[in-house]
Amino acid sequence: MIELPEVVIERAAGVVGARVIDNSGLATPETIAATGFAVRRVATAGASLMSLSLQAARRALSGFDLSQIRGVVAATFSGETRFPPLSVGVAGALGLAPQIPAIDLQIACSAYPYALYVASRLASDMGGKVLVVNGDIQSRLTDASDAATAPLFSDAATASVVSAMPSGGVSRFGFLSKASDALRCPAAGPISMQGFKVFSFVASDVVKLLRPFGDDFDLFVPHQANMYMVRQLAKSLGLESRLVTCSAEYANPGSCSVPLALAASGRPGRALVCGFGAGLSAAAATVRLADTIAAGVEVENAA
Repeated sequence: MIELPEVVIERAAGVVGARVIDNSGLATPETIAATGFAVRRVATAGASLMSLSLQAARRALSGFDLSQIRGVVAATFSGETRFPPLSVGVAGALGLAPQIPAIDLQIACSAYPYALYVASRLASDMGGKVLVVNGDIQSRLTDASDAATAPLFSDAATASVVSAMPSGGVSRFGFLSKASDALRCPAAGPISMQGFKVFSFVASDVVKLLRPFGDDFDLFVPHQANMYMVRQLAKSLGLESRLVTCSAEYANPGSCSVPLALAASGRPGRALVCGFGAGLSAAAATVRLADTIAAGVEVENAA
């Protein structure tokens, strides 16, 4: 486990796809009951990951002095272009100083804690705040007729303003990588999943990763893979009363489900956040959620 000066998420904002898709036309009632996903939100045809990310970033940065932003970290696997990277595009569109670092990470489900780790190091080293953009348009990478995957995946983008407190407490980070094709996506799609293997990974390996974090936190905010999996994970760890979710409304938007849940709940305090899935990969961190964290979730500005 890695210990760093306490990582603070000062603000979190989310943007979800404008189209609401009823899952009853593809998934069985049993699947809907198990996953908790009666509907999912997908982006309109004219939307791009850049447009969703910029909308989220502008919402998160409202009221901040942009000269305080010393870097941009973007976490996604579904950018429309291989380059220029999403981080550079966002930094330029926001008018941030061209001298700041802009970095893209491609890790899928576990990306948010990884992005927080990189952002916190930049914030500490450069003496400012770092913007984390995390999101995916997954609907364009799924087979619309695949009842095992299409009803799960939604589209969203989030933005978080991250800082580090050298004189504050400690944040702990843990990471896990286990090569497997149980959840994979070729460059042009579609996403494929072996659900039992993913569930087994979460029920065993991810539980083992999270146990050493103890209980020095107020909230447990995991990747919103599906409601059954999330609740079982919380139960295994004895964290049912601290569990924060938002999946019933937004389904599974990928790794940004964690900051989306933070933005939707708006609850301050100390939190254990974690992501798990594709890779197979998992990552977790304890972070401080500032009193100013609540920037909320809004719907995509459809063209």
